[in-house]
Formats: sequence, C-alpha cells, structure tokens
Amino acid sequence: MASIDLPWAGVSFPRLEVPAFCLPASRWRGMGVVPYYRHSSQSIRSTEAVMKRWSIFFALFLVIALVGCQMAPASPTAAVEVSDEPSPTPVVIVVTATPGPPTPTLEPTPLPGSTLDVVGLDESITLSIDDLSQMDVVEGYGGIKSSTGKITPPAMYRGVSLLELCQAVGPCDESVAVNVVAKDGYAITFSYDQIANGTFTTFDPITGEEISYDQPLVASVVFEREGESLSEENEGTLRLAILSPESDQVTDGHWSVKWVRQVVVKQAVVEWSLHLEGAQTFLMDRNTFESGASPSCHQTKWEDDEGRVWTGIPLYYLAGFVDDENRHEGGAFNDELARDGYTIDVVAADGYKVTFDSQHVARNKDIILAYLVDDQPLSEDHFPLRLVGPDLMPNERVGQVAQIVLSLEPLPADTSEATEEPVEEPAEATEPVEAPEMEAGTLHLYGAVSTPLALTQADLEQIGVETLTVEHPKKGAIEMEGVRLSELTARAGVEAGAARVVFTSGDGYKVEVGWSDLEACADCLVTMEDESFNLVMPGMETSTWSKDVRLIEVKSS
Repeated sequence: MASIDLPWAGVSFPRLEVPAFCLPASRWRGMGVVPYYRHSSQSIRSTEAVMKRWSIFFALFLVIALVGCQMAPASPTAAVEVSDEPSPTPVVIVVTATPGPPTPTLEPTPLPGSTLDVVGLDESITLSIDDLSQMDVVEGYGGIKSSTGKITPPAMYRGVSLLELCQAVGPCDESVAVNVVAKDGYAITFSYDQIANGTFTTFDPITGEEISYDQPLVASVVFEREGESLSEENEGTLRLAILSPESDQVTDGHWSVKWVRQVVVKQAVVEWSLHLEGAQTFLMDRNTFESGASPSCHQTKWEDDEGRVWTGIPLYYLAGFVDDENRHEGGAFNDELARDGYTIDVVAADGYKVTFDSQHVARNKDIILAYLVDDQPLSEDHFPLRLVGPDLMPNERVGQVAQIVLSLEPLPADTSEATEEPVEEPAEATEPVEAPEMEAGTLHLYGAVSTPLALTQADLEQIGVETLTVEHPKKGAIEMEGVRLSELTARAGVEAGAARVVFTSGDGYKVEVGWSDLEACADCLVTMEDESFNLVMPGMETSTWSKDVRLIEVKSS
C-alpha cells in the first residue's frame, strides 16, 4: 500500500483504500484517495480498518486546525504563518474597572457677615463665628449714647477683644492702630491705648451725663447678646461693643460699629486735636473728629477743580459744639444765635486765620473742614485739617487748622452743674404727645392733628408729585419735584389753635416755622431722594430748607 504525504502537516499517511460506495469519486480524488471496488467479505473487513484509519486522520486534522486558529492574529486579512517553533504560552489580560478619584465634599458657602477677616502687617486670617468662640472670649455689658442723645441701655455681650485679634496676626504694641471696617466701607480707628487700656469717654446710662469710670473697658467684636446670636438684618452677625463688668455705663455710639467685616492692623497714625472755643471750650481729638466725619454722621465731600475729593465736616457743625451749652444733642447748632450774629475765626498752627460771620456759616455745607483728600490723610503742608469748599475764596482755604474760635461770651461758670436736677424746658414739659421713633424712609406727621400720618416714599408718590419752579434764597429760581406740604397737613387735619410746626431731621437738627406762615406757603414741598425727605420752603430762610426730615410735629403752643 502506497502512502499519502501531507507536507503542510509535517506527516505522511498510508494510501487509503476506500469503498466506492462511501463517497463520490470526484470527492475522493480531490483528497488524494483512490477508490477501491471490492465486494467480498474481505473487502468489508478491509473497509472497517480503513474507516478506523480515516477517523484518526480527521482527529489529527481537527487538532492541527485548532492550533492554527489559536495562533492566528486578530486581523482577518493577515497571513497565517506556521512555524516549527513552539507556540508561546498565551498571556491572559484581565481588565477591571479602576475607581476614579473620590468626589470632593464641597464646603458650604459662608453666609454674609458670618466670617471676620483679620488683616495684619505680615499675615491675615479669616475667622468664622465658631473660630471666634474658641478664642479667649470676653463677656460684659455694652450700651451707647447716640449723637442725638438717645440712650441704648447696656446689654450682656460675648465676643473677642480687639487686642486678642490684633495679637493673632502679629506684634501688637504702641506702633500699631486697629481699623474696624463695616460692610458699607465705614471704618473707625482705635489706638493701641484704647484697645489695651480701654480709654473711652463714658456716660451715665440713665441721665446721659458724662461720668468718670474706673472699671476696665474692653473694645470687642461681639457675636452674642443676652445669650442669642446677633441678627444680620438688624445689626450684623458681628458688631463692635465697648464692654464693662457692670451695666453702669454707656459709650459714644460712633464706636459701636455694626455689620463688622474686617479688623485691619496698620501702622499707628499721628494723633492730633482741634481746639474749639466759644460759649464753652472743648478739645476735640482725632477719634472724635473722624467719627463725626463718618458716612452715618456728618460726612461731607467736595471735589475740587483738579478732581481731588476732600472729606470732612461742615464748619457749622463744629461751631455748634461750643456755641451754647448743648454740645452734641439734637439741634446742637444754635440758629437763633447765628441770626443775631457773631464771628468765627479759623486759625492755623502758625497763627494765620480767616474770619467768617455766623450768618454765612449757618447750615452751610459748602464750607468744610477736611481731614482726608482722595481718602488719604492730608499732606504735611495741610495736615491735619484744611478748610475747603466751593463757597470759599482761595485765600480762605487755610491748612494746618488748629483752632476754631467763636466771638461769644463764655457761659457762666459751672452752668452745667448749677443744679443737680436737669433744667426742664417748658415746651417739652407740657407736651402731651410722645414723638414717634425716628426711622429712615418714614416721615411722621403728628401732634395737634386729628389723624397722625406715617408716610413712605411710595405713599407720597401715590398722593401726587408735582414739579414747581420756586425761588431759593441763594440759588434763585430752581425747579423742584415733590408733594405739597399743604396736602399733607390737610390729610392729617391740623386742629384749631395750632401755633407752630417743628421739623426734625435724622441728625437731630430742628427748625421751627409758624403755622400761619406754613399755611400761607402754597408752594412749600416735601421732596424725595433715596428714601430721604427734604424741605423746599420758598419765601423762607435757608435754614428752613432742611434735609433728611423724619418728624413733622404740629404744636398748639
């Protein structure tokens, strides 16, 4: 029997003899097998043997085919190479999902006013209320006396002292000062002596009289009052308070900054003072002047021809400090004395002075004693104060101002201490109507009227706004827009026997007009500007054109 060679498989097999009836001849020849025809029993036995060999052949063929498939590359178009080298052990790569970086937990955004930035000369920190509560917390009583004389009684506060905050960001000694900044940008500066030794002017919480106080006072950023967190809406989550061990004192309200956002440690400023002399004498220090020049007090600005912005206090406010016994209560500037006439000398450190008459200075916000220019202290040739404003001649803009002297007779000695009981003003003693609480954005008309009114800007607009051309005492004919005062008094129903009307501004300034004069003024108006109510009083003196009017009281006597 011949053999069949299979070179592609590397083997040879015996030539097979297969019965013809098993497959068509054409198929056997294609496989290299010659059909064999035999019909005897021997041929059947031979056929069985051949079939066994055939089965072995197909088994080997299947194994070779499978091995070839395993070695084939992934690409269906690549050529298959059969090598004599042994097949490498297949490498099984197990792909697993790799977890990504964990999603960071976002910190909650702090609520407005819930953090305090403490800025030092070399470093800065931001403190939450929780951070502040972990520091050296102080407790004490704090109250204030406002510029109008209103007393806010002492309450128990908790907070952190300015000294502690100053020390948290670096050295804190006589070489530095501490600036406390509110959310609206209002700022006030404390000297090292104040934060370390508590040197503040104190007042009796009942009478409002100035008193000496020998207990320690601690200027602090506070976050609790009477065990409750402070309200951001009313006063700020953080505010400033001057604290004492007992509830037996209050301090000047300008120190009690609301809505505190920053404590800034800076190089100490040069201290200075202003000598005021008239019916009484007063030495005004830098802190008192700067607090009076704050936006919430008497701040006035003027831009000169060079674009520089000067900031300070109108001269008449300072004259009102010493023109009579009323230093800083409501209506401190004495209009009657100013109408009678006296002179005001503004004196520089070298003795140079300019003189004004009181009628020219009265209620004139165009004559300003400035302490800042473009928000910076004045240069050496003008420091600490300079007289500026559009109502001055160039030679009247004196710098290095040291004194303001009014030509008034001094008050009799010990006038303020002549009696232990305060002297009552007759008009106030007999007044049966209690004044409403003054608040920005509301105009109260009350007193001898049948229907007291509390009006907002929207209320006035609903009543009816008119545009009139009126005569200003100094500016001449001007166009103004507002609501007629006669319309308001008609709605309130002024009672028979009314004699006078008193207008009170937000800073305590009062002006009085006879009822008959007001009744005859058909074009007197209340104008509105940023929820502030101003008077337009044609035919009357400039002093009656009050701004930020909040109370209108009709009196019968």
